[in-house]
Amino acid sequence: MKILYVHHAERDKKNKAVDRQLQDITENGIKETEILGEKLKQLNLNIKAIYSSPYLRCIHTAEIINKYINVPIYEETLFNEMNSSETWKEFSLRNMKAIDKIINNHDNEDFIICISSGVNLSPFVYYFNNIEPTNDSSKIQALTTSPVLFSTDGSCL
Repeated sequence: MKILYVHHAERDKKNKAVDRQLQDITENGIKETEILGEKLKQLNLNIKAIYSSPYLRCIHTAEIINKYINVPIYEETLFNEMNSSETWKEFSLRNMKAIDKIINNHDNEDFIICISSGVNLSPFVYYFNNIEPTNDSSKIQALTTSPVLFSTDGSCL
């Protein structure tokens, strides 16, 4: 199985009164996402589904990509950002649980897209490299609309 991790598009951080979960993407983010969606369509990857954090910026990114590939979109709360009551290890294990759930719900030949926040890239790296996360584990941050390809058979690493 191939899983394409995608960091949500550039978000609008200017209005501090808007809750982080409700921050939408910028016009530039929309353009970046349309470019990615068009490229995914051209590659004809036989994508089966998109899993997205329920944060507005992630859902909006998923919806734009989906205009080009037309697959089911599933909200996955386990991909939410780290909350104040979690340790880094707990956050990482929560995200890894979501990845495991997705893998168990799809066939080995499937191609899946997962959209979440930049900090969520770390648990994907841990999962696909069999690294047990700790509170001292490295934190990897993705850039906006950055696609990173992972594979259950190691072919993309």
